[in-house]
Amino acid sequence: MSDDPYAADAAFYDAIHGDFREDTGLWLSFAGRTDQPVLEVGCGTGRIALELARNGHEVTGIDPSAAMLAIARAKAEADALEVSFIEGRATELALQREGYGLVLIPLDVFLYCQDGEEQVSLLRTLGETLVFNGALAIDLPGPASGLDPDTNGQQMLVFSGETEDGRVFDCYHLHEDDLALQTRHLRVTYETIGADGLVRRQIGEHELRYVHRFELEYLLARSGLVLADVYGDYDLGPLTNNSERMIVIARRSDG
Repeated sequence: MSDDPYAADAAFYDAIHGDFREDTGLWLSFAGRTDQPVLEVGCGTGRIALELARNGHEVTGIDPSAAMLAIARAKAEADALEVSFIEGRATELALQREGYGLVLIPLDVFLYCQDGEEQVSLLRTLGETLVFNGALAIDLPGPASGLDPDTNGQQMLVFSGETEDGRVFDCYHLHEDDLALQTRHLRVTYETIGADGLVRRQIGEHELRYVHRFELEYLLARSGLVLADVYGDYDLGPLTNNSERMIVIARRSDG
């Protein structure tokens, strides 16, 4: 049994998410507003961190998954890119105080905080890493991408494709959502068929806690941060009932 929480997901992650580019232009834009290094929390296999480095930014990416980071490091080496990848959780690492002009918590990573105490601890830790007037960017599900208990227990095929090493696979999601607790238990099943004709399954289990707009503003205030802007998409449109994303920009309250 692996201690890596994302060991089952790592081999299939790039096949599913590697071509996602909707957010990278926005993060490049924010990184371009500072001459200081960038910190990405939950960098996974390096999709964003490597793109930032490719555009001349000094980047540190942290992630709790050794399997994910092994892929990120291999890609950085193949492209001759210098990125500092660190295994661990932000609240457990000795991160440089006032060392980053942009701190990024990308696509749903913040949902992995299990309760308010963990949320505040993470936000406070990251706030301390910001330079004066640095920015913290958090990418969250918007109002149109909320919890859906009506589909609890329904296994859904969300992706069919092929890994880089040629394994054809199907990816299934099954969730159990709780509106009262604002939580989702997500089971991700990766199903492959071997040359011997046998079906093999790898399963990743994920516990997510959803956050609403004003709840997050309160959490930021508790953490020594202040909400600077909130948007509903990667083009910086307004947050509305139909927004699939909620992009939050925060700064130090003394910044």
